[in-house]
Amino acid sequence: MKNKLVKNSLFLLCILLGVLNFASSAFAGAPAGIESESGATPLWKKGEVLYRHYCIHCHGKEGGGDGFNAEFLDKEPAELSDINFIRKKDNRQIFRVIKFGGVGVRKSHLMPVFGFTFSERQIWSLVAYVRKLAGDDNNKVELPPEAEENRPTIEPVTTLDRDRILELYRDEKSRNALIQLGEHLFFKKKSCFACHSVDDEGGKVGPDLSRAGYLYNPEWLYIWVHDPQRVKPNTKMPNLGLNEKEAAAIAFFLSILKGESEDPLEEWEELKIFLEGKGNAQNGEALFFDAKGKAGCAKCHTVQGKGGGVGPNLSFVGSSRTPHFLLESIIEPNSVITVGFNSSVVVTKTGEVVKGIKKKESDEFVEIVDGEGSAKKIDKKDIEKIEIEEDSLMPKDFKDRLSDQEIRDVLAFLESLKIPLKEESTAGK
Repeated sequence: MKNKLVKNSLFLLCILLGVLNFASSAFAGAPAGIESESGATPLWKKGEVLYRHYCIHCHGKEGGGDGFNAEFLDKEPAELSDINFIRKKDNRQIFRVIKFGGVGVRKSHLMPVFGFTFSERQIWSLVAYVRKLAGDDNNKVELPPEAEENRPTIEPVTTLDRDRILELYRDEKSRNALIQLGEHLFFKKKSCFACHSVDDEGGKVGPDLSRAGYLYNPEWLYIWVHDPQRVKPNTKMPNLGLNEKEAAAIAFFLSILKGESEDPLEEWEELKIFLEGKGNAQNGEALFFDAKGKAGCAKCHTVQGKGGGVGPNLSFVGSSRTPHFLLESIIEPNSVITVGFNSSVVVTKTGEVVKGIKKKESDEFVEIVDGEGSAKKIDKKDIEKIEIEEDSLMPKDFKDRLSDQEIRDVLAFLESLKIPLKEESTAGK
């Protein structure tokens, strides 16, 4: 299986290109506003917001088990709208399935663990919404007074933790043993395969990971799977409650997935020159933020709160991405389009064509942001069609716009953008 995975390649999507908020909160991982609503808000209503963010892709909008990801799973998701099925479960049973996942209640491993992502109060709100989906009014759900308000505490990764993981990675014997464990966990134990695809198999909720080893640094993969919500609070990926060994194993397994070639740059030898010379990060920063300059990256990208919001946030991209990937993103942006950043083309009934990134969508409108950062709301009743293109809004001519040294400088600046880690170790905690 492993040889086949390494041999074959799919186009990438991403786990993350970096975000600004690195601090966890009492309700990290939940969409904004879940617990800030009025106390009069029905419990099920709070659960509905969580459901639509985390559950709808498998269980479907109405709970029929027909979400867009359902067809890619080996086992069909439960039909939560089936009143006969739901009435057979008491509230505590539904709570346990959500909190401990399928494996935790001796069911399918494709159902993730959510007990490290949600507080107990949030899980009870989901129980209430499941009853609502089934139209089950006979089994009332009340919030237990002892239910915890905060999600479980997840200790952050520190510099010493990271160094210990990298030492394991450099030891061939330790690395190979963990890779084997990681492959088993990924496909058979920890729900990863329910959301991520490899070799054109698996779920479509998260990024395709067929080239994960080419795209992401091993230390970043470990930091991410250790606690996704600490890195990106609103990510759809739940915290799986991995211990250090399990997190390292999955990270090391992903690090061997590099597609058809160990070095995709072999196909365009002339570009390797940009990785061989030394860049000046300070000069690269000036190029990045000069809106009227030859690069003008900050018109679309944000770094530490400064810049535009059209493209991915690059605040920690030096930690997450490999130099090869960063170079490919600059020179060949269409080959490395980040998930959610494909161009959308909207054609209105009057013939107007609007192209850009779809940033927001509701039942009434879509919002498109163009390459200059200008946003336009379009009423859905006025739309003839919407098409998603395999095209990036990034300029395709940076190789012509910038000198070889300027490209090295921008690359050096991007590599300098590191995620902050605490110094003290959490070993033994």
